[in-house]
Amino acid sequence: MKILQICSKPPFPKKDGYALAVNHITEALIAQGHRLKVIAISTPKHGAEDVPKSYKATTNFEYLFIDTTVRVVPAFLNLFSKNSYNTNRFYDNAFAIRLKQILRDQDFDIVLFEGLFVCPYFKVISENSNAKTVLRAHNIEADIWKGIVNQENNLIKKIYLKLLQKKLRNYEKSIVSKMDAIIGISDRDTYWLKQHRLETIWKNRQVATIPFAIDKVIKQVHPEEKNTIFHIGSMDWKANLDGIKWFLADVFPLVTRQKKEITLHLAGRNTPSLFNHLINGNIIIDGEVESATAFMGKYNLMIVPLLNGSGIRIKILEGMAMGKTIISTTIGASGIKCQDQYNILIADTAEQFASQIIWCLENPLERNQIGENAKKNIQEYYNTDKISRQLDSFLNKIIRS
Repeated sequence: MKILQICSKPPFPKKDGYALAVNHITEALIAQGHRLKVIAISTPKHGAEDVPKSYKATTNFEYLFIDTTVRVVPAFLNLFSKNSYNTNRFYDNAFAIRLKQILRDQDFDIVLFEGLFVCPYFKVISENSNAKTVLRAHNIEADIWKGIVNQENNLIKKIYLKLLQKKLRNYEKSIVSKMDAIIGISDRDTYWLKQHRLETIWKNRQVATIPFAIDKVIKQVHPEEKNTIFHIGSMDWKANLDGIKWFLADVFPLVTRQKKEITLHLAGRNTPSLFNHLINGNIIIDGEVESATAFMGKYNLMIVPLLNGSGIRIKILEGMAMGKTIISTTIGASGIKCQDQYNILIADTAEQFASQIIWCLENPLERNQIGENAKKNIQEYYNTDKISRQLDSFLNKIIRS
């Protein structure tokens, strides 16, 4: 089977959830014997300088730059349009022309859209190819923006963001109904996709949940530093930023009142300078780290204080594979097959979050057992071979239909 994979940003470096998820699918398809062509949008935030030569050769990889910078005038004029400004920023005539050239020169069985932001090219694909179109929904974008709207206190900004969210939701519903098939990354997202498709159009179309896979559980190499908690995640994603702000303001003070010796480590790309004044004996800003695995291996507890979001948190799966005890909000853990108090700890208020952290520090044996159960969870539900076969079976089903 020949597949064209279209990405809204380069799949390297493999440091954020999107890049990891894209690479997982690419590797799974190649392992199953399919031939791939990968094309990506390069943006001011995400360049394509770190793509390995071996990957380029295997996937015939190429990219085009699009300036997706949010601009005041286009954003204002969009108020008078039905189109989604969030997705329109990723459309460029040069990229559309290149897609036409690729489709003219090569025949594909499937075109795989990696996320909503490359869907503005659906018309180009449908008019220039007979390939089946498949959307891999990394999350429900409108749900993420709903959370952003709810977190905004400025009334004018809130009204504008709500309008953006409404347009994004309408676009998301529309594009879901146009695709030949949909791959959801979690059961929660797949349910939303099923609920918002047009039943008459989707009568004979396919939808499935195919989660992210973890290659193997990771053996702990270095001993953990005692009385440590950590968070790792890109700080240019607003949901992460809002969650950490809440944790620092409402949760961490409750913890340090009882555990003065505790240390919080914060790692992630583009950590804002506004956190610098917080650096002290209890808070260390690690910023972007060379190896996420090495960083996560050093410390005791992983926190995921998300207040809004969709899809799944790949860092939680990676933490589970390392046997980490993870404390997360319900939203942070949504979409992941897990059980509170058994292989993860769930806390949705500041008091609950602080209480769980303190309990973990005071009960190391029980805490470690939760981490061991998390490893078993990865082996049972997120096995790479199992999910690769599931993906291959689903795509063959689409072709047969």
